[in-house]
Amino acid sequence: MNSDVDTTPPAPVLRENNLVHPPPPLSPNVTSSVIQTLVLYSLAEHQLGHATSIRVTANGHAFAVEDDGRGHAVNRTVEGSPYLDFIYTHLDYPFRPGSTKPVQLHGLGMSLLNRLCAELKVSVRKSTATMNMTFESGRLVHHELVESANEITGNTISGRVDSRHESGAIDESALCQWLLGILAGSPSLRLRFNGQALSPPPRIRKGLIAGLA
Repeated sequence: MNSDVDTTPPAPVLRENNLVHPPPPLSPNVTSSVIQTLVLYSLAEHQLGHATSIRVTANGHAFAVEDDGRGHAVNRTVEGSPYLDFIYTHLDYPFRPGSTKPVQLHGLGMSLLNRLCAELKVSVRKSTATMNMTFESGRLVHHELVESANEITGNTISGRVDSRHESGAIDESALCQWLLGILAGSPSLRLRFNGQALSPPPRIRKGLIAGLA
């Protein structure tokens, strides 16, 4: 291999009409993929008009993603079973022998993510209640739902990927570039990575200012 070839992922490239090409793909890494999954979940809340900010933290195999969206539906059930069973433990389906409850396709990805983690903590803030769940190797070990007044709703999902599934440390620089690509397509989103506020690319900011003039 030619050692002179620069393999650094390029920054997102803007088209003339302010649309962006897809951000460069990250190198295969389970922790990066977990963070991407959670960020996209929160981004969907932003695109629906419910979330305005996303905070991302990455350190080795540990991660956290927090948003100010609606928060999970803590009281929802699907034919008598808690909705969040389908979101985080759907791979335990059927939950009871002979169960014919409908499969919830949108819960399969989060349930797989949960199985990849040695520990996963889920904190849901609703306007009148807070729910906390802790999973270890995909199994629920703690659950509490308490009444509390929360001015800011949303989810905080944190944890640690099982080292058996991870071969190397996360590339924080590449992850930051991916997040900037997300921000380029959603410039009104407030996005922080490891405590630092990220900014839309300059041309996107200029477009927003021109639109307000």
